[in-house]
Amino acid sequence: PRLFADETTMPVLDPGRGQTKKGFAWAIARDDRPWGGTDPPAVVFHYAPGRGAKHPRALLADYQGILQCDGYAAYKTLAAANDGITLAFCWSHVRREFVELAKGKTAPIAAETLQRIAALYAIEAEIRGEPPEIRHAVRQARSKPLVEALFTWLEAQLARLPGGSPTAQAIRYALNHRNGLIRFLDDGRIEPDTNVVERAIRPLVLSRKNALFASGDDGGARWSAIASLVETCKLNGVDPLRYFTDLLTRLVNGWPNSRIDELMPWCWAKSENPPPSTTDDEGP
Repeated sequence: PRLFADETTMPVLDPGRGQTKKGFAWAIARDDRPWGGTDPPAVVFHYAPGRGAKHPRALLADYQGILQCDGYAAYKTLAAANDGITLAFCWSHVRREFVELAKGKTAPIAAETLQRIAALYAIEAEIRGEPPEIRHAVRQARSKPLVEALFTWLEAQLARLPGGSPTAQAIRYALNHRNGLIRFLDDGRIEPDTNVVERAIRPLVLSRKNALFASGDDGGARWSAIASLVETCKLNGVDPLRYFTDLLTRLVNGWPNSRIDELMPWCWAKSENPPPSTTDDEGP
């Protein structure tokens, strides 16, 4: 019912030119634990040579549900073409717009905005893991008045500021994404931010230089496949090294395709002992 999406650069070698080129890892994540969902958490990275709207369209063209993302235009284009997708935007991205402004302690509007957003997150900490109906009820009773007051206050501050000031730009970002930002108030399954997928992407960002050794676009695709399993292991509390050691051993020993689902990280995590080996003759 809900997915997270984000993307990050993945530089790869450009064979024949003796240099690198900018590819992208598009991430799609699922994590329903904050509202008590039972589906296992997972993240899948898809390599693409660009960042255009055609790439999320190819990945999510048939998706029907909530898509939690930042304000990147490609996701808006996707939702405009698919009325089954509902966009929910990220309060962490709004917050970041004000963090740098507040660091110098000379931007009282930014400082107060951060305090108001912090109050929303304090409520979220109390209801994390609760069923959707409880999260919805609490948000309607406590968070909704805070959000409405925040947007009213931001509109009033914007009217007082020079149009080109950094604070005005930060306020406009919030106001322009208001419909997607308030969506979490009306659905207990929605998170206030996209931190789930951003945390999954962070190790990929830190290892970008390693991806250069995976050759060109084909290497980017392989790197993304491996990263998908590694990060899904982490989400399910599985040690990636132990998992890959066991996984590859089973595959080369003839684990059957008909039982490949049993080797997914969330199945492997259900007990301390991984799934039993097979003597089937069917190859992987």
